[in-house]
Amino acid sequence: MASASQVRKQIPKKIADLILEARAEYSPEDELEKISKLNIGYVTNEDKEYPKLLKEIPDHPVILYIRGDIKALSLTSLAFVGSRKYSDYGRRSCKALINQMRGADLCIVSGLALGIDAIAHSTALENDLRTVGVLGCGLDRIYPVSNYQLGEKIIQSGGAIVSEYSPGTPPMKHNFPARNRIIAGLSLGTVVVEAAEKSGALITALEALDYNREVFAVPGNIENETSVGCNKLIQQGAKLTTEVTDIFQELNFELENQKKKSENIMPENEVEVEVIKIISGQKTHVDTIVKKSKYNIVEISGALTTLEMKGNLENVGGGFWIKTK
Repeated sequence: MASASQVRKQIPKKIADLILEARAEYSPEDELEKISKLNIGYVTNEDKEYPKLLKEIPDHPVILYIRGDIKALSLTSLAFVGSRKYSDYGRRSCKALINQMRGADLCIVSGLALGIDAIAHSTALENDLRTVGVLGCGLDRIYPVSNYQLGEKIIQSGGAIVSEYSPGTPPMKHNFPARNRIIAGLSLGTVVVEAAEKSGALITALEALDYNREVFAVPGNIENETSVGCNKLIQQGAKLTTEVTDIFQELNFELENQKKKSENIMPENEVEVEVIKIISGQKTHVDTIVKKSKYNIVEISGALTTLEMKGNLENVGGGFWIKTK
């Protein structure tokens, strides 16, 4: 560490005084002891364990505090973000997309906030996918408090919660736009499920674009204000997303492992059962399936893709599907 006289020689007096004052109040040894007692780990951008994708972004954090399995940060990851005030359509769409990822070697990254973030984390856990929550406060607290149990489940299931903020940092408003860059930086692509015209989800999407990462958007009802952001993203070139293959094809993500794990599984949820029932023994168009069912296009598309992977259905082109067994 440079001595006080060395600091004063190298930089202007005012700045040197501020640095030396801060140094007098801060003890690295005390900080290490504190995080150890809280069972919080950390990794710096000089460590080999630091996430490679995150290190690629120009404004990556120098230090990342971690609770959970640090290996989760190096998995192939997708970010899911969206509105805190979500619609039922948004909830079902988010769940449908992540349900389709079951069996894939993927990690779901989000902000552990209310709404779509919490739904993304919970659905990942339901599908045995690892998930990472990025906080805008210190890891000695989980904000919002209502998501405390969810945060603990993420850790217990082999995922992690991370933050660039040291323990004791409160969830201040300006922390959250800053943490969005970490969500985008950890991920190959960002999926926006629902977003108003001005929202944190859009900030994350724009950060992803700045980092040359892919952005995917679920189309929404033009009368719903939480769909305005997604629809505008699609207008501006984001990938319109109604099923998991829209994401995987864009990222050249290998589907074979997921397909093998799904081959011997029969229809296992209400959407898949209804799709099989509607198609019955005849060639059926996807629009007909949607009209005859009680589910939206995202859920139906997801069920069709999954059933094709399982070998129950075949896409014969032009939007038509037939049963194979």
